[in-house]
Amino acid sequence: MENTENTENSKYEIMVILLPDLGEEGSKKELDEIRSLITENGGEIYHEDIWGIRDFAYKMKKQEQGFYAVFNFTLGPEKVRKLEKPLRLNQKLIRYLIVKTPGNYEIKTLEEYLKEAEIEEQQKQNEQKQSEQKQSEAKAPKAKKPEAVKEEPKKEEPKEEPKKEEPKEEPKKEEPKEEPKKEEPKEEPKKEESKEEPKEEPKKEEPKKEEKKPTVKLDDIDERLRSIIDDPDISL
Repeated sequence: MENTENTENSKYEIMVILLPDLGEEGSKKELDEIRSLITENGGEIYHEDIWGIRDFAYKMKKQEQGFYAVFNFTLGPEKVRKLEKPLRLNQKLIRYLIVKTPGNYEIKTLEEYLKEAEIEEQQKQNEQKQSEQKQSEAKAPKAKKPEAVKEEPKKEEPKEEPKKEEPKEEPKKEEPKEEPKKEEPKEEPKKEESKEEPKEEPKKEEPKKEEKKPTVKLDDIDERLRSIIDDPDISL
């Protein structure tokens, strides 16, 4: 049995990344070669999206940037392989990727992708804020609801009878005040001159009189001695 080739074309998408230093004319020339490669093999390009130079998440072939372009085309499955060999040999291509798209595939431009990415980022931030708010509310102590206070009926206060107004006393006329008499300056009493008392002169001490000692007479002594000698009771 002979193998029958599927002649029906399928939808594909190719993304190519060129060197960033080719310039506008060099990049345009390389893109024209990729277009002609697709059409020469029986393909048909129905959509293009040129992204331009964009930064890489990591270095590729010692490059930090690259020129991006996306082509959507139709081509037979057996001819897709013929595109890969010249693409691999192209030294001005950093990377390429060919993907078969499903029938319900919706084409989106780079701007649409960026808008969707912004919306997704905002949604994530909102969800994160809501979750943080719920966590903070769960941690916070719940406030007790104040109990309803029953209001007691107000007692009617007895109405006060209007007070009778007493007749107002007429203000007394103020009598003219007597001006205070000016006090005459009092004369200070004259200080009496201190009379000096006569100083007493020191008394002169009188010389003391010497007391006269009694004189002993010699005759008396002799008589006493004689009496003693003549006394028989005394032995010499």
